[in-house]
Parts: sequence; C-alpha cells; structure tokens
Amino acid sequence: MLKTIVSFVMILCFGATALAAEKNASTEPEQGAPANNKAIQTPDSTNMSDAQRVLTCRYYTVSLPDDWKALMPPTENQGMTRAIFAKAAGSSVVTMVVAPRGVADAKTIAGMFAEQFKADKPPVEKNGQYTFTFTRQGIPSQAWVATDGDVFMVTTITGNRKEAQTFLKERVKSAEYGKLLLR
Repeated sequence: MLKTIVSFVMILCFGATALAAEKNASTEPEQGAPANNKAIQTPDSTNMSDAQRVLTCRYYTVSLPDDWKALMPPTENQGMTRAIFAKAAGSSVVTMVVAPRGVADAKTIAGMFAEQFKADKPPVEKNGQYTFTFTRQGIPSQAWVATDGDVFMVTTITGNRKEAQTFLKERVKSAEYGKLLLR
C-alpha cells in the first residue's frame, strides 16, 4: 500500500512542474475523474475575493496571497488529499499530499520518497520531520515528510525555496494537524 502511495505521489509531484507552466490552469475536475473526487472549486486567481482566496480541507487551510494560485486546490480522493500551488511568476511550485501512513514511521516513508525521487543524500531529521533535496527536470527541489496520528504528508518545493517556504510557513495553517506542516 505504501509503495502504491509513493508511486502516486511521485507522479503528482513530477507533474507539478508541467502544471506550473500552464498559463491558464483549470481547477475544474478532469474529465473522467472519479465521482467521489471532492475538490474545492476556485475561480481564476486574479478575480478572487478575499473570502475565495482561503482554501480549506480537513488537514489545513491555505490563505492564497495575490501572487500565488491554486493549480489544484485541496482535493480528496480515495483517502488522499492533494494540492498544488504556484507562484504566479512561475518561480516556485509547492505540492502537498496527505495520505494514510499505515504502520510506517516518518523516517521509513521519507526514505522511500528519497529513493523514488533519486535524492542526492538520504533524508535528515529536522524538527521532527525528514527532509531531502533532489533535482526535478533540472530544477533544485526539496521534500519534507511529516506524520501526525495515522497520516503522513509529503510537501515538495520546486524552484525558489525561500519564497515557497515563506508561503508554507505564513499561509498554510492547521489547528488539528500542525505536526504535518513545515516547521
């Protein structure tokens, strides 16, 4: 099960760079998407009111600043919640995937992702989370893996780490699952 999740997340993460390049990315569910897909629908970021710029799922809330957009708002499907955010200038892409962790701990999960992402070095523990760097389509990237209760979250940044980390730390909040968020 965990290897299947890792494979799925890898597809999602590697697809994020291509999604960021799409100038007019749609937040409508893909044609043929499963009926149980629960997406938060958002209009074009440039025409969003302040209330519409707040996206919520059961694990976190994201307050989108004007210069960020949701390429894929938090979407739950078959027990996984995933989202992709990008800086409007295209300099950073953030992916976040929450899934059941089964019996695996954060170190094991991070090791599996590091292997799949072909990380330069094994994951290291920082503030109770595991992180590693890798290259995605020639672009420096970083991943964090955290657990909270019976779920884990893998967060990846592709591109400008500083602006993406600022986005994650200032704009992504969770009262109940705070251990999942970047520290």
